[in-house]
Amino acid sequence: MTKHSTRILAICAAVAGTVLTASPSLSGEVSQSTQFFAVHGGSLAEIDRSLSQSGPMISGSGQRHPGATSVQFDGRVSYKRVNGGCAVDRTEIKLKLKTTLPKWYRPKRVDGRTALVWRTLAADIQRHEKKHSDIAISYLKRLESALKNLRTERTCRQMEAVANTVMSRYLADHERAQREFDVIEGREVNLRLNRALQRSLYSAPR
Repeated sequence: MTKHSTRILAICAAVAGTVLTASPSLSGEVSQSTQFFAVHGGSLAEIDRSLSQSGPMISGSGQRHPGATSVQFDGRVSYKRVNGGCAVDRTEIKLKLKTTLPKWYRPKRVDGRTALVWRTLAADIQRHEKKHSDIAISYLKRLESALKNLRTERTCRQMEAVANTVMSRYLADHERAQREFDVIEGREVNLRLNRALQRSLYSAPR
């Protein structure tokens, strides 16, 4: 039985909060890690300034963000000769996620409202970045399913071309979904944070 393989085509793009790449890998699995950057300040204005100065820089945007998620798709697809042509043999896709979040080094003396606003903001940033990861994981599953269910082609060269087209389409769809999420989040950020702050104020000990 003759086998043939192809690697995921490399792409690189940037969306607010997320960097997308693809390159060769060995196995289909998800790995996640988190790193933090320091935020300083005893007032909301100082915290905001620290976020703007220390937050991760997103390639292509020229701006720093309060959080980021690096999304890296790696993989290899192998093919096999079958009766009537060539089919997908194995899909080995790996997704690497690395989230960058802010960590506030709280001064000894800071008013309770500032601390409450920070907790609300930090929770929203973490939720936002987790959603970026969730979107990537969902597209990993979609991509693997699509590749495994490709119909047989007459030759392995044709099979490889079809697989490459499918991979490119799903990676492009993934990038689009990430950007659409950021657009929606950007429109609703003030309303969402105000609601969260009101809930926090209501539930805070009196």
